[in-house]
Amino acid sequence: MTIRNPGYFVSLRYIMTTELKNKISQANSFIDEAFDEKKTADYHLIIQIGIGGVWLAVNELSKNKYIAFENYPFQNVYGFDAIPDLLDVLTKESRLLPQKYSSVSCIVVNNLSTIIPNPLFESQRKEMYLKFNATLHGDEQVLVDDIKNLDAKNVFALPLILKNKLEGLYKNISYHHFSSGLIEGLLIQNKNQTVKKLFVHIQPSHFEAIVIEGKNLLFYNTFSHHTAEDFIYYLLFVCEQLLLNPETIEVILLGEVEKGSDIYSIAQKYIRNLKFGERTDDAGFSYQLQTLPKHFYFTLFNNYLL
Repeated sequence: MTIRNPGYFVSLRYIMTTELKNKISQANSFIDEAFDEKKTADYHLIIQIGIGGVWLAVNELSKNKYIAFENYPFQNVYGFDAIPDLLDVLTKESRLLPQKYSSVSCIVVNNLSTIIPNPLFESQRKEMYLKFNATLHGDEQVLVDDIKNLDAKNVFALPLILKNKLEGLYKNISYHHFSSGLIEGLLIQNKNQTVKKLFVHIQPSHFEAIVIEGKNLLFYNTFSHHTAEDFIYYLLFVCEQLLLNPETIEVILLGEVEKGSDIYSIAQKYIRNLKFGERTDDAGFSYQLQTLPKHFYFTLFNNYLL
């Protein structure tokens, strides 16, 4: 039998922790002086999480006001299996994650979801609905969001490894798919409009194309992209398939994209009517958070989740 030196295990833990830390970078942190760690039992925490990173927002429930935000992008993470260990590292790095909250909402970012109109929906068949559009591996729980303004259900998969980890950290936690708040928020914004619009929600590795005409959702899909050329190829493909003229259709950008980015520059070459959208601001924002561009973090700052 080989007996290891105790220092071996210490070194191994150090190497593993260092490797995990190298996968995490903090992009933004805005914590208002009103945030009080002794009062977090009166706050609501929203965690948006996927293989691209973790986004955190804290709402002071008595004022319906966001008072804290943190963003931790991940590098070279390819599956949810790695996320519990990354959360262990973040609980030591983040000021927001380790606290105890009145309630917690988890927004799951993955492509395992499908929309079913309410008249066709039967709860006992939810797994069957999802399997039409997604490959399940048996280590997920199938959940349902209610998209009220669409009169539909959003059926999605929650990785059990993520669920088990979060429920070890928090009580009173609810789960939602990121597309639910995105679709619901856009329908609320456009319920009094009659013009057809193409919304593009941009994330580092994927984007969502959503076509809305008044109260009607005409199209929703997710596309992976690695370059600006990938992005414009799929965006123009959507326009072609839906007979949307890039010279006339209003294209509204949401998500973490700026005017100086390659994506914005290439979109300007092909889309004549291009502009940035805004979050559905039904809540207040602390002074520091007001500095964030209003088209950023659309799915995080959404009262649909409170």
